[in-house]
Amino acid sequence: MSTIQPPVTGALDRWLRDYNEAPWRRYIASLKERGLLREIDGIMVDCGAMFETRFKCDTRTCAAIDRDSTTESCCTDYQVEITPEEKQKIVANADAIIELLSRYEGDRVRPGRDINEFFIESHSIELAKERGRCAFSYRDGQGQLRCGIHSLALERGVPVPSIKTLTCVFFPVVVYRFENGDTLLTAISDETGDLLEGEKDTQLPCLRMKKGDPMFMECRTAIEVGFGKDFFQHLVSAANEFEQHRRKATGGSHERSDNSMEDRR
Repeated sequence: MSTIQPPVTGALDRWLRDYNEAPWRRYIASLKERGLLREIDGIMVDCGAMFETRFKCDTRTCAAIDRDSTTESCCTDYQVEITPEEKQKIVANADAIIELLSRYEGDRVRPGRDINEFFIESHSIELAKERGRCAFSYRDGQGQLRCGIHSLALERGVPVPSIKTLTCVFFPVVVYRFENGDTLLTAISDETGDLLEGEKDTQLPCLRMKKGDPMFMECRTAIEVGFGKDFFQHLVSAANEFEQHRRKATGGSHERSDNSMEDRR
């Protein structure tokens, strides 16, 4: 029996598009006005978020054993939804993941444990929580929180994204794709927080402190996975040009990055 789909009227179509996209279009217009938007290989790049924002992923600042109750961590407090394909990648490595976790937390993860216990499934698939944090995490000998999936990839010498979920790999990088195919590369920030309905994200220690390398350098793996290595090298060149332009515009007073981006490829 065939199902007749009701037509989407022009008014509804425009409303659906504008409801989602209009705030992002206004944000892009604001970036253009401030000279903070570049197009690289057909991708719009938020220069403020990617080149000027400093970021360092270090669980010692957010997930230490003695962390206070007001300090949140993406590995402990966030719900991570994944795709069926991502689940299958994890399941395919189930024995190795369970073995690694049992080495560090044998009282929680016994050898031979069913990997399906690490997921919460309804209409969506989420990574389960145990002991108040991601079930795939563990504490090393120094008590530092680490990702078991990430650690397994490093042990095997395989690309981390070949096993680890992209939501985790990309955080806090954001890729927004418009209905017409336009794509914006940005990151969670004070400006984008309300667009993502994630204002509290900016209070995570890693984003609040604004320390470390420029966002795009710290998130190199994610960017190369999403856009390719050639794109990343073009991003490096654009970052250098952006920095030089800003220094000239401010008479050399603009804070310089840690030497040239070219030296840290």
